[in-house]
Amino acid sequence: MRTIKKLIKVTLLFSLLLTEHVVSAAEPIDTDGPDFVESSEVIGKDRFQYEADFLSQRDNRASNTIKTTSTPLLIKYGISDNTEVRLETEGYILNDNSNANSVTSGAGDTALGLKWHTQDGDEAKGKPSISWLLHFDTSTGTNGFSKPGIQPSIRTVMTWELPENFALGIMPGIKYDTAEDGHRFTSGIFGAVLNKHVTENIRAFVEFTVQQLAQPQDGGTIAYWDIGAAYLLTLDTQLGFRGGLAANTNTPSNYILLEIAQRF
Repeated sequence: MRTIKKLIKVTLLFSLLLTEHVVSAAEPIDTDGPDFVESSEVIGKDRFQYEADFLSQRDNRASNTIKTTSTPLLIKYGISDNTEVRLETEGYILNDNSNANSVTSGAGDTALGLKWHTQDGDEAKGKPSISWLLHFDTSTGTNGFSKPGIQPSIRTVMTWELPENFALGIMPGIKYDTAEDGHRFTSGIFGAVLNKHVTENIRAFVEFTVQQLAQPQDGGTIAYWDIGAAYLLTLDTQLGFRGGLAANTNTPSNYILLEIAQRF
């Protein structure tokens, strides 16, 4: 009789653990891309995730056209339920100046960072989900594709869940940057994105982004109008894209980004 009771207890415990695992595994991957405004969620303890991009940009501001392609990569690992460590690199960069018949290539800089989720959202109360991101861009790229010194930045992401499967994300931030001539300056960062879950597997968004808000002598303001979408292949794999058009004359003309993300 005791043996039967023990077997029942073990069976119930195993069923409970299995149920918890299934519920946990049923949560789909949550990515920072393909939109510029990052997610206000974190990956979760002991989880690993990468988001690999292909970025193509065209700059028609000067008399000649410059095409730039690169391979940005974001790698994340959860060290607790509300904190993740991050490594982000610009990857391989190729600049093609067609009019000048000049092609240059190299590796971009790498940033080390931390993301801390500080508040869960509550749609009924209008309370946003909130996270903070602290990054340090390091001078690890090759000549011509690297900035000297370390450029720290801090951002906060706030996401409101809205009716009809909409969500609004806001991301303000500040960065201590380095100009091409080596002088230091402070610039702003801002993004606003409106997401819509069209189906369980498809998310579409429109977005306004200010990648740099600075004085003219420091490079001025670089801003885009974006659209994009993401498709959930499996609970742990997502494909996405984002396209942007310059929002002012100081910004490179347009770009398109393709992304694959996987969680382990």
